[in-house]
Amino acid sequence: MLLLQGWTSIANGAEQDDRGEQLEEVVVTGIRAGLRSSMEVKREALQVVDAISAEDIGDFPDKNLSEALQRITGVQISRQDGEGRGVSIRGAEPGLNRVEINGITALSLTVTGGRDVDFRDLPVEFVSRLEVVKSATPDMTEGGIGGTVRVITRRPLDSAEPYLAGSTQMVYSTLAKEYDPKFALIGSRTFLNNTVGLLGAVSYEERHLDSHNARTTGWLRRAPTATGAGATPGRGTDVNGDGTLDWIPEIPRYGLDRRETRRPAFLGIVEWQPTDAVKLFAEGTYAHAKEEVSSMYMQLGAATGLIDYANSVVGPDNTVTHLEVVSSSGFPIELAYRNINGSLEREQYTTALGGEWDLGQFKLDGRLTYASAEVQNDEKNSTATVFGVPRAIIDYNNGQRAPNFTFPGLDTTTAQGVNNLAAVFNPRTNAQEETSAQFNVEYQPESSWLTSIKTGFDLRELTMDSLLFSRTIQITSRTSPPASSGATITVPVAQSVIQDIVDTHSGINDVRFFATGDIGFGGGVRHWNDNGDATYNATIAASGLGNIDPYAFNPNTGTNNSFQNYLDTWDVEEKTRAAYLQGSFNFDSLPIPISGTLGARYVDTETLSTGFTRTNQGGVFTFGRASRDGGYSKWLPSLNMRFELSDQLVARMTAGKVLARPNPSQMAFRRTLDTSVGSTGSRGNPDLKPYEANQYDLGLEWYFSPDGFVSATAFRKEISNFVINTTVREEADGSPSDNSGDEFTLTVPVNGEEEVTINGIEAGVQYAFDFLPQPFNGFGALANVTYQNDDGYKGVNVITGEALPFPGLSRLSYNYSLYYENQRFSIRGSYNWREKWLTTPSGRGALAEFNEDFGSLDGSLNFTIVPDVTVFLEAINILDDVRIEHNHPLRRIANETYGSRYFLGVRARL
Repeated sequence: MLLLQGWTSIANGAEQDDRGEQLEEVVVTGIRAGLRSSMEVKREALQVVDAISAEDIGDFPDKNLSEALQRITGVQISRQDGEGRGVSIRGAEPGLNRVEINGITALSLTVTGGRDVDFRDLPVEFVSRLEVVKSATPDMTEGGIGGTVRVITRRPLDSAEPYLAGSTQMVYSTLAKEYDPKFALIGSRTFLNNTVGLLGAVSYEERHLDSHNARTTGWLRRAPTATGAGATPGRGTDVNGDGTLDWIPEIPRYGLDRRETRRPAFLGIVEWQPTDAVKLFAEGTYAHAKEEVSSMYMQLGAATGLIDYANSVVGPDNTVTHLEVVSSSGFPIELAYRNINGSLEREQYTTALGGEWDLGQFKLDGRLTYASAEVQNDEKNSTATVFGVPRAIIDYNNGQRAPNFTFPGLDTTTAQGVNNLAAVFNPRTNAQEETSAQFNVEYQPESSWLTSIKTGFDLRELTMDSLLFSRTIQITSRTSPPASSGATITVPVAQSVIQDIVDTHSGINDVRFFATGDIGFGGGVRHWNDNGDATYNATIAASGLGNIDPYAFNPNTGTNNSFQNYLDTWDVEEKTRAAYLQGSFNFDSLPIPISGTLGARYVDTETLSTGFTRTNQGGVFTFGRASRDGGYSKWLPSLNMRFELSDQLVARMTAGKVLARPNPSQMAFRRTLDTSVGSTGSRGNPDLKPYEANQYDLGLEWYFSPDGFVSATAFRKEISNFVINTTVREEADGSPSDNSGDEFTLTVPVNGEEEVTINGIEAGVQYAFDFLPQPFNGFGALANVTYQNDDGYKGVNVITGEALPFPGLSRLSYNYSLYYENQRFSIRGSYNWREKWLTTPSGRGALAEFNEDFGSLDGSLNFTIVPDVTVFLEAINILDDVRIEHNHPLRRIANETYGSRYFLGVRARL
């Protein structure tokens, strides 16, 4: 059994070489054989493409597709609760890359809407190969600035031999301290003399996904005012009295994210090939995930209380390292025990019906596809708040600069001091659907150098919808209870009622906070009130309102008597027509043989955004439905060339233009008009143009042995059409201003004129130690590194005035693997590391936020008991690394641990 299949570059449609001849499939039976096969495919490629292949049927090198992709040069990933979620390619964030499943668009499952694709729910056992295409050809569907990720599953006519393969495993999380099962089964069989093939696969897993985060939401400096509340002693942040405002923490908090997840998935493919010239197919994938959420937080309110200057300490760079605050009647300290409960469901389909017809010199193919993605987030918040904590101490004098809380005289595991309970229900639906029709014709002329001419069209229609309702019921015993307003209904009750609910129905966290990883200190607050569904339901019952139906009548003014969030209710439609012409050539008689592709793609997109206009006319709110359209047309030329410099040396050169469409939430109508604030407002912009990039590659590869190579590729991206906010003047009906004086000044996203250039180099090496005596000749190694730099990004660090790097881009990243194998045993260790990167150019307080350097060590071990039966053990994040964020090296805003994961199981094949 192959334990590790390396990454390599392969051409678009790797099943054929550049002369149209069918490549013989190499059966991979070991690490070295797999790497050798990958190396040969890389060598024959026309495009710049990297890939990772399955080790055997139902056996992929990693337990998550995103985590597998991070081992490819130029690819960096984002995580949620320790799981790989999205991928960035060559500095382009996840929403600027395209993802396909067997050529079908994979849609976004992001809550609030987006274009980034979540890789967590599609089982790796279904996948035969992952490809990352970094240089485009005209026949490729547009949509990726960084590149296109292709998820390719097995197909029934790939093999005439029937098979049934499966695996069962147990997953253990060191943070959740839970064992979870996973099962997968995949089978294929052909019929009628191998002309009909059926493939089916099923997977089911349960996971406890936990992460703990010691977070400081932001850091602020606050100048005292001459009069009013801001003049109160203890509000200004010149803590040491030296005349300079100091940085104090804002909303420091602890969080335990807990998600119990169930993931069923199915794959089915039917292929019929009655003759060598004709093939028809129908296929579909389905993946579902349901997360039962029971996350809990303990947090101080934003800038509450008065600073005790005498007992607070200022450290380097005017940063408070020990802060003590006290309550006053005007500035009570707010301590909240907040739970985020409820459920989150993700569901996605991809289906296709198509065929191929080989007429000799002409080849025809076409397909109809449908893709759907929906995420339903039924979020429930249950929050118990202490308004008026006597004293709060937050200390950062520890090795990890994480907040260490002390609340003298307060027991955080009881209802002591709680005088407010809130129950929130925010059901939100985000859905996307795409239908497409594609048809291609390829002509192979009898020419010494022109190998093919290919043309085709692509029709797509994409809809993206958002719907949000929000309702809050709070009961309070505060002396001056807040009034009901917006989506909140407030009911005064006795404090004994509130404290009885907490003491009776709330528990505490069963896993100690930060049970894994290094938080920098021992002791401190590690347990607090866990306000689950029982507390939530008791809060609603005590209000006397009966229920928290978000679709009920809202008695508050300015709401249209509804709990619907009208500005988060919208839909965006895109209709795209595309056509292309592409030629392939091969000058094999030249002193240096040259092969490649040349052509262009034309794209025409129409957009329509529908939503609501919220108008505030002297305190009277109205909500009117409205729509706005937009669109654009683009030409996307491209060139890919391959040079055979010698028997061992291959060079590559590419040039092309690519695009990626803007976030649908920026295109959503969402219009506000307010006459009470100087006739101002805001709206989205369905006429936004796509991001565009001119990109270039220049590569060199040296194949110095049957199992070894060294490669390097320099690349350049010139990205433009970034989205920025500006102000425009419009009439109330949305028409351009007529300068009559009754216009509104609106904040609107538009395409800016700035251009960001990313230059980089990717290098890789693969080497087998077969020159060593047995048994040491089973060792091998492979490694790659990416360095990239950006220029032209206009973001500025508001503290230092320095230019910010391009968001999501790590200048340096690398990974390496060491392995050993023999006929029955194999072992692998892999380490992946990326340098600091900008996560948010303007976060809390307009401060830039960074993720610090992060690396992770993974490993796996396989032992074949008998032929076709293998026991395996795999480990993720063996060193228990902690993810850290900051807005300044001395001011951290997140210390997150998610522990290690261990997989123990058995694979078998019949």
